[in-house]
Amino acid sequence: MIKKRDRLTAKDIQALSLGKSVFGTLVSFRYVGAEKTKIAAAVAKKGAPRAVDRNRIRRRVYAAAVKPLSRVSVPFHGMIMAKKEAATAPFDRLVSDIETVFSRAGLFGR
Repeated sequence: MIKKRDRLTAKDIQALSLGKSVFGTLVSFRYVGAEKTKIAAAVAKKGAPRAVDRNRIRRRVYAAAVKPLSRVSVPFHGMIMAKKEAATAPFDRLVSDIETVFSRAGLFGR
């Protein structure tokens, strides 16, 4: 799980509207450069109508992001937006999809 101090605030999330987007099979990722890495996870009501399901998916995304975040070499503010398929996908596949979008965004350095 990501610590609360490493999560984005509402003000930080508004700044993401100027950022870039990268798309994967299970998640979409929007990010901007920053001084310190912070991340947020979101799930649309359309993808999971019940709050219980959205919270479960959000917790899975935060847990899956721990390993890829340890490899990041470029600080950023980012939001991982989980798609409906993230609820039933195997955890390893979720981790690899997050690694893929981070790699496409160029966050692992060269």
